[in-house]
Amino acid sequence: ISGVDDSHVFISSGQNVHLPCNNALPDCKSTRWIYISHSSVVDLISDGIKKKDTESHERLSLGSDCSLNIKNITKEDYGLYICRQYVNEEQGAGALVYLHVLH
Repeated sequence: ISGVDDSHVFISSGQNVHLPCNNALPDCKSTRWIYISHSSVVDLISDGIKKKDTESHERLSLGSDCSLNIKNITKEDYGLYICRQYVNEEQGAGALVYLHVLH
């Protein structure tokens, strides 16, 4: 599932990060952000709305360009984030962002 358009973001613990969604549609209502760690898959944002039941929910926000903003990065935030578009319940291509946390 890896491709040429994959993004790699390097950030230090404690900073805020902006993860780009390179395949976003204009209003973000079809945007879904998914986080994949070594042990789980977590739905962070679905249909442009934050999921309230995620551990990092308070630190997340959606940018006007559908990017994912995460405040106060911790080493546990590292991993693969996927920005995917859904139109009429059809899954579009995913933009992959690998977050590397330096400590």
